[in-house]
Amino acid sequence: MKKIINIIATMALCLAGAATGQAQQPAQQQEATQQPAQQAVAEAGNGVIVIQPLFEYPTPPDTMLNLNARANYIVENFWTPMDFKSKTTVDQNALNHALEVYTTAMRFADEAKVDESVKKLISNISKSQALSLQFAKGAEEVLYSERATIWNDQLLLIFLDNVLHNKQIKKDRKLRYQELRNKISNTLQGTVPPEFDYKTPEGKTAHYSPNGVITVIEFGDPDCMDCRMAKLRMDTDVTFSTLVDKGKVNVLFIDTTADEGWQDKLKEYPSAWHVGASEDVDEIYDLRNTPTLYVIDREGKVAAKHIDVDTAMQIAGAAAQQ
Repeated sequence: MKKIINIIATMALCLAGAATGQAQQPAQQQEATQQPAQQAVAEAGNGVIVIQPLFEYPTPPDTMLNLNARANYIVENFWTPMDFKSKTTVDQNALNHALEVYTTAMRFADEAKVDESVKKLISNISKSQALSLQFAKGAEEVLYSERATIWNDQLLLIFLDNVLHNKQIKKDRKLRYQELRNKISNTLQGTVPPEFDYKTPEGKTAHYSPNGVITVIEFGDPDCMDCRMAKLRMDTDVTFSTLVDKGKVNVLFIDTTADEGWQDKLKEYPSAWHVGASEDVDEIYDLRNTPTLYVIDREGKVAAKHIDVDTAMQIAGAAAQQ
């Protein structure tokens, strides 16, 4: 299976070297951290897609030993080598990779440095219709897709808004990004997500709305193995099940497929749960994997999303005990 070369390893090694606090590095490590991105790419072997970087990624000075300082340096200087005025379009794979390296460094940098760098970047690309679209596509891949190593909704929204506010870009090209923006903004952590209708196994129409009780919402497919495991974990955890039985935590399972026979499958779910099906809830909710779990707090706000079942139970259980 072909793999895209990951120069993040080189950057991570460069950052990690600072964490030791040692002034001297082993000769081999020192050489590795100073390799330009182009040299790292040239080491690709058979069965690997070689991506020529857009430019040589910045490397902090060897005298800069602090991890945070090195990350700040990378974030501040990352896009300096790129001539935005002469670039009409760029190689999308190379751009995606650059964004991946850039956003990885952000994890260790100061928020103020990140904000300043992103604002400068948006200012540079906003003048170009093509670059705005390419950066939005890259940001979606790097910050949102199942292949992303980091999910960052707030940062993605900045790139989406840049496209949506660009008057040069036609409405039909903005449509998908507008839909994506709506789903993400609807369900940001700390916001009240949309209410929605769903069908119960008995054929009735039910309605989800916050009711002041901690709620775990699982969007999934009863035939999905991960969904089955999530059901088993919540159903067999004594502490969590007790909270559900006492009405201190609600569980809502929504089948997003509504495949034939879904009614019978959902009748097998715990009687204390609320269950049903909705084929169009993914139009208003951010459901990027199966299953997708949300925890809704007493105020009806998203306390957490895109978490594993154990984390969902832990968050919901802790909140219910307060």
